[in-house]
Amino acid sequence: MSASSGSDYSQMLASIHPSHLQLRLPMLHRDTVQKLQTCSRLSERLIELLDCEGLPPAHAPQGPLEALALQSEDRLQSAGRRMGAVVHWRSLAKQVDRQAITALDAALGEGVRLFGIRNGAHWAQAGLSIPSAGTPTEPDRDLPGLARAVTDCGWSCLIRWRDSLVGDYGRLATLKLPARTRLPAASSAYDPIILKVAEGIVTHV
Repeated sequence: MSASSGSDYSQMLASIHPSHLQLRLPMLHRDTVQKLQTCSRLSERLIELLDCEGLPPAHAPQGPLEALALQSEDRLQSAGRRMGAVVHWRSLAKQVDRQAITALDAALGEGVRLFGIRNGAHWAQAGLSIPSAGTPTEPDRDLPGLARAVTDCGWSCLIRWRDSLVGDYGRLATLKLPARTRLPAASSAYDPIILKVAEGIVTHV
């Protein structure tokens, strides 16, 4: 293996969700698996264990949905939270109490909350189809529940995104998300939001 391919393997391995390795190495704790992912000496062997030689794809992505698969695991999770925040933007916008905002920012991140409110309102006004998460007349008092709804919606959107990809980019997207999830994929009604957020993420907006 050349030095350059070793470097490619290390970068690829570091970007994979650790749950995939943990399924194959069930005797190891999650923190041990994460340390293995950064060990360049083992990268080739672990790539073989995951059966993901040839990834990331050599051919350039065709559009933002494929390009999203090249992002890091953390950036993908941020993309999912943004998707969920846009869907729930009306509920987030109702939260004006400082304590509530602090709690939501701790759970979701201030950037995610503001992204959802700003872009949800803007895209809805521009006529983009945003699935309804209700039109609250009062602020939601169940802040943990609201944060969980945003996060779960985001994961469902990411599962929908993953399922829409084929070939090598589909394989890569599968490795970037958790190996197992209890959530169903979002419906096709969420596709416009998934695409818009993907466009923003891959162009660093």
